[in-house]
Amino acid sequence: MADQLSLFQDEYLLLNHGIAALATLDLDAAVSALETYRDLYHDKGKVERMLAVAVALGQGLALCPENCPERPARLYSFWNDFEAKWRAGDSGASDLLSRVRLSFFMLLAKAVEDAGLPDSVCLAPRVPVGYVHLQTGNLDRAIRSLQTAIAASPDNAAVYGYLGDAYFLRGEPETARQIYLEACLIDPEGMDWSHLKDATLTDIKVQLEEEHGFNGPLACHWLPGYAYVRGVFRPKQIRRLDEFGVFVDAYLALAETARCNHSPVMDARLFLRGIVLCDNEPFLTMVRGIDFPDVRRRMKEANPSLFAVYLRQIERRQRLN
Repeated sequence: MADQLSLFQDEYLLLNHGIAALATLDLDAAVSALETYRDLYHDKGKVERMLAVAVALGQGLALCPENCPERPARLYSFWNDFEAKWRAGDSGASDLLSRVRLSFFMLLAKAVEDAGLPDSVCLAPRVPVGYVHLQTGNLDRAIRSLQTAIAASPDNAAVYGYLGDAYFLRGEPETARQIYLEACLIDPEGMDWSHLKDATLTDIKVQLEEEHGFNGPLACHWLPGYAYVRGVFRPKQIRRLDEFGVFVDAYLALAETARCNHSPVMDARLFLRGIVLCDNEPFLTMVRGIDFPDVRRRMKEANPSLFAVYLRQIERRQRLN
């Protein structure tokens, strides 16, 4: 009787049931519904692709047993490879992939809790536990976790980027962008640009690649300078002289490295730090070894056209004040 009834199931009801089961990781139900749909309606197009996805997910989960201490890290590693492969093979699968992704990260979040992992732990190099909470939409938990991770690893640009994402999704874009700026000052290439939530910044990156001919890494390094000059990033105000002294020391060390090994990336990094120094000009007279005109000269040499825009921005700011 069950076989007879299945013949009269609505075509799209059966297909949608399979898709919904796949999206929630009910993989046995997904395989059953999709195979039935394929056999009844002789549809071997996207259904075969979805069946392959369901099977691959099942195989991957089987390699991550529940009682294994390494389960969270294994789950993350599997998903990372799986997502890259699926996106490359099916450009039209983004909606279903997003639904599967949420279910998978909910599963991963539970694995993190079951394993009792502290917030400072990384599941993979530069991928903190807080990233998992970010992907599930648990933004308050993500922010607390990522702040803990930053305290434990203050030079991890990726963690700052994820923290910026959490604030951006929580509806605080100005806070997010100041955190993105901190990430860029550490290492723009270290940020996860493929998942960055601020479309304004990713649009600037694409523009630099397409209109200025910068390759991916160089676009990453020039992006914060362009974003700063365009007002996307607010001026970074340094409050304490000792903090400013540390910033100056880092600038001078970078300038010395650039003198010995000059490159376009070094130009971009010095330009960004030059803007920060200039925005904190009153401190410059209190620190030895740094010269305001020399900072501006380096900026002009690195990117004359952007430097000209920067000067016009400074003039407008001075008129408004």
